[in-house]
Amino acid sequence: APLKGKLSIVGLVRGSTPDEEYATIQASHTNNAPITITELRIQSRVSRTGGTIPRAWVLPFLTGAGEGEVVKLRPGERAYLISGYSPLALSSGGRSPTSSFQLNRCTGYFEQGLNFYPSLPLECPHPTDEPLPPPPNALSEACYEHLWRLGSCTVPPPVPLHLSTDGNCQVHLANKINYNQCVSYHKNEPDFYRGEWHLYLNRGARLWRDRNEIVELVDAEGKLIDARVY
Repeated sequence: APLKGKLSIVGLVRGSTPDEEYATIQASHTNNAPITITELRIQSRVSRTGGTIPRAWVLPFLTGAGEGEVVKLRPGERAYLISGYSPLALSSGGRSPTSSFQLNRCTGYFEQGLNFYPSLPLECPHPTDEPLPPPPNALSEACYEHLWRLGSCTVPPPVPLHLSTDGNCQVHLANKINYNQCVSYHKNEPDFYRGEWHLYLNRGARLWRDRNEIVELVDAEGKLIDARVY
């Protein structure tokens, strides 16, 4: 197959449910161009069950419509092929089409209240490192101190009592510390995208046996790209 040697299966995690089970594929560092992986298939040679790699969002927005774009892995980039359903789709009752996506510096916000396998890195810039309002709306000392105590990638809880009359603080906490705002601040920075993808196969049952399993990555014509014995 033309893709042999350019894409490899580099890992398999057998979770106890399909949502915790994933295979990892990686594009070779020696490739000289991005490799399209949407429409490739990952399957068991033993049971013939598997899934087709979907489209995904290069830059996910929770209000996005459609299925995103064809996924291309640049040299050295990797994709986690999760057997089950995306926590993003599940959390919206299946309404959010933003289920498969590339990680970026802000996607750690998605982790709040949801469980991703593998987990999303909490690498968002800290709230005190983001632009702060200039005078006359500058934040009070007490507000800045509160901001400083917040974690990264976390939408702030309701303001504590001692800030309940601090209007500037409330507006900043409510409007400026969230995924969409993080994206608008940082999306043009050179290290914004991580080159890692969470791609969901939407299977209701686990795909891989616990032992004596041969996992194959094949192209749309069924030609073998890579196989791993587990």
